[in-house]
Order: sequence, then structure tokens, then C-alpha cells
Amino acid sequence: MADSKSTQQLLEMLQAGQDKDPREINPELIRYALYARKSTTSEDRQASSIEDQVKECMEKVVTPNSLNVVKIYQESYSAKVADLRDEFNALIKEIESGRIEGVIAWHPDRLSRNMKEAGAIIDLVDRGLIKDLRFATFTFENTPAGKMLLGITFVMAKQYSEHLSESVDRGNRRAVEDAEFIGKFKHGYVVDEKRYFRPDPLNFAKIQHMFEMALGGKSQKDIRIWINKQEYTVQKLPGGKYVSHVWDKDDVSKMLRDPHYAGVHKWGKNLTNLVDAYNFEPVVSVDEFLQINKIDDLRDAKILAINRPKGGNIQADLLRGMVYCGKCKKSLTSMLVPKRDKETGEVLHARYYYKCETENCVMRNKSARAGLVIDEAQHFFRQHLFITKSNYQYYLKSAKKEAKRKTAEFDSDIARLKRVLANKETSYQKIKDLILESPEMKDHYDLGKNKKEITNLKRDYKKAQLLRKQVDDAIPTFEDYLKLLKLTPVILSKIRDMKAMDELLRIFFSNFTITPVQDGTYKGSKVTYKLNEPWDGFVNDDDFVDGAGEETLTLDLILGKDAL
Repeated sequence: MADSKSTQQLLEMLQAGQDKDPREINPELIRYALYARKSTTSEDRQASSIEDQVKECMEKVVTPNSLNVVKIYQESYSAKVADLRDEFNALIKEIESGRIEGVIAWHPDRLSRNMKEAGAIIDLVDRGLIKDLRFATFTFENTPAGKMLLGITFVMAKQYSEHLSESVDRGNRRAVEDAEFIGKFKHGYVVDEKRYFRPDPLNFAKIQHMFEMALGGKSQKDIRIWINKQEYTVQKLPGGKYVSHVWDKDDVSKMLRDPHYAGVHKWGKNLTNLVDAYNFEPVVSVDEFLQINKIDDLRDAKILAINRPKGGNIQADLLRGMVYCGKCKKSLTSMLVPKRDKETGEVLHARYYYKCETENCVMRNKSARAGLVIDEAQHFFRQHLFITKSNYQYYLKSAKKEAKRKTAEFDSDIARLKRVLANKETSYQKIKDLILESPEMKDHYDLGKNKKEITNLKRDYKKAQLLRKQVDDAIPTFEDYLKLLKLTPVILSKIRDMKAMDELLRIFFSNFTITPVQDGTYKGSKVTYKLNEPWDGFVNDDDFVDGAGEETLTLDLILGKDAL
């Protein structure tokens, strides 16, 4: 199959079609500061971390939105204890003076890991002094629900690895850039020891024939019927066994639209040219790929549709992959169905559904309202509040483990700073003595610079000692823990942002199952769930306050004897 149009052209057009998040503010009128921080004072480990944070903020936030960054703050101190970070305090003063109006950081936990400074950030947003707050790995919206979620993220930063998915995504992005397999198999290919895609000797010709059938005008139904008669098997994992695979119409449609088969590998918004990366063998040429997808030219606007899910439901991410059909035990497809004005076509509102698309399941093509899952989650929160002393002890155990680690880290830093400071002072004294003996040597040494370095080292040494002494004081009190957990039962009912709701539910729940009481309809279905740890263990041990999750719950009630 000849390739007259280049794979690189296809790659560039797909990249040009990436959606950008809309911003309501005018970036030309906002003066931004970028803040980057790591908890250690170790210079060897600090530089790359700070550099990576700044780089990712610039690539993901600043450059795509043409933001005006007037200053970058960099700091290498823990944010667990308030009022100890010079650069952070300087940033707050600049915001309060009006010289800085927007803040950019890699993640909320870079700004704060304590309630005092977290509250200061949220207060500045409330007062309008921070007009725009953006993160490279976290989405914040200036709404009551958004601020509640931000507050939870600040306080729970030590307990949960909330940016695990972002870290994984960074690894996936690098793998895609290196043209490597990252866990999603492709029909017609196997993965070699370098994690490169190579033609599957059993299936490559079959997949190629499916594309030829599409080029010849055969319908996707005809293609699906043909391939399902071939006793098709697939190797889903490198080196794994071949297993039987039954194609459905969505399988065929997705494959025909996948630019991987023309030489451009796509993972989310990450794209790479496989043909240039190594001797990758495409199934079809770019010309043929465009013909199958009824695209006349690479400049055709229809090429951009390849970047978007069918139907444009890019917002349908609520509990994606976490909701299962009780009949076939397969995950349900998430979908957002808009209700439009008949005359203007304007979207009035949208309803969220979960749909079973498993072939031969009695619930195939049947949909269930997302409200069934949300109602069950709300019921759970109304019945369970994790505010007992043993709940706190579990949390405290984790906090103490972190404190022990931090103590060892500070001890190491203090010892290092002490050595460096002693060496620097000795060197300074020797240079000073040398200049006194030979004044002509003065031009060869910068005593002022050496003195400044000693002053900075003394400051760092003093701060490290202060932080070391306050590690235990930084462990959250029972009251701080309660202030967070008492909000959880009512947050869900207040959240209107789908991403915020998704992030909150994923903290507590591992999955949901919708089991119909009658075949062919999800109406009246029973919803069950599996909890994440430690919540699952708490429930199994009856270690929670029953029925306390109402909006009228007060801290006085929580601190009462019944709660303990």
C-alpha cells in the first residue's frame, strides 16, 4: 500500500486538533506568578524536581494559554508547617499588594500541606485577590464545590497520592514519545523485547484484509461478520497467550478510525510518529486511511474528528471504568446525552448514563441513569462517618510514619549543612588570611560572595533545625482530622462539577455494580459497591459513626461522647 502523504503530516494535523480548555478570563490582563517547591533542602535532589515542575507548568499551562508570568518562585522547604517558607510568604505579600493576580503551580500540594496556608490561598481566591488559580496536574474551578475540593486536596495531600494518575500519565507520555507499548494492545501487532509494535504473524494479514474490505466499500457489519468467522485470537499482553476475541461493531469502528494503523500512535493527547521512530510497518497508507474515513485532504476539518470520541462526549468521565453491569460483569460505557433546543440547537442540559455494550448480554444497549450510582453514594455517606478515635489512629499511624521519614531526612540535611558550613567558614578564613599576607591576591577572590554563601548556609541550617524540632507538632490533631471528615457526607450533594465529583468518589469507592431486577431494563436496579481501604476495613469492623452524615452535623456533635 503506497504512502504518498506523509505520516508526519497526519501527526501534525492530529496535534493541531487537540482541544484546549476554554478560559473565561483575559490572560493579557492577569499578572501570574509560578510557584515550584520540593520538601527537601538537599540541593542534589532539588534541582531536577524544581526544573521539572517549572517545565511542566510552562508546557501545560503557560505556553498553551499565552499567560503572562512575571515572576517564578522556587523553594526547597516543607509546606507541612505554616509560616516557615520565605518565598511562599513573599508570594502572598505580592498577591495582597495587587502586584500578582494569578498563581500557577504543578499541584495544590506544592502550595500547601497545612490548613493555615491552604486557608490563606482559598481566602485570597474568595476575596478576588487571586483572580486565576491554575495547576499542571489538577483542575480547579472558582466555585463553592471547587473550593471545597481544593481544601480537601490540600489537607489530604499526605494521606493520599492524589496525583498518582498524573505521575503515571507522565510515564505514559514519555513511553508514547519513545514509540513504546504502554499497555493497550493493537489488533494485528505483537510487542517485542524493546516494547515496539511488530506485525503479528497470525493476524497482521487479517487486519490488513479488514482495511481492504473497507476500502472496497464493504460495510462495518460485513467486515465484522467476516472476521468473526476466522476463529480470531489475540495476544493482549506481550508474551502472553492468544485468547479468543469476538468483534463487535464498536471494535471495527474504533480500529478503522485509529491512526495507529497508518503510523501515528495516539494515547490520550499524546502522539508520536511510529514510522520515524523505528521500522514500524503500517497496515494502511495515510492516503488509504483518509479514504476510509472519508477525508479528502489532510487540511480537511474532518481530520480533527479523529481526535475526539464518537459523539463528542469528551466530558463523560464520571467514574469511567468503575461502573459494572451486574449481568455480564463487564464495565459499562459512560455517556453524556445532551438535551438541545429544537430551534437553536443550543445545549440546554445533559444527562449522564451508563450503557452496557457487551455482545450477548441480556442488558446490551440498555442504559442506566448515573443518578442510581450517585444516590447510593449519598446513602453511604449519610450512614457512615469515619470520625472515631480508631479512624483517627489509622490516620495518625500514617502521619507518624511520614514524620519519622521526615525526621530522618532533616537529620541528614542538618548534618550535611553543618559539614558544608564548617568547610565554607574554614575556606573563608584561609582566603582572608591569604589576602592579609598578600594583598595583591585580593583581585583573585570574592570575599563578599563567600560571605553571602556562609550567611545563606547559616539560614538554611537554622531553618532545617527548626523544621526538625517541629515535625511532631505538624502531625494533624484529632480536631483537624474531624474538620475534614465531617464535611465528606455533605460535599457530594453540593458538588455540581463532574470532575470534582469523580475525584471525591474515587477516594472512597473502588467500583459500583448495577444489577437489574428484570432483564432488559435497569429501571429499579440494585446498586452495590466496593470500598477502597481503609474505608472498607472500617465498615467491616463497624468502626464508624452511624447515620451522622447530615448537613446539620456540627463540630460540637462530632466531639461529643457518642462520636468517640
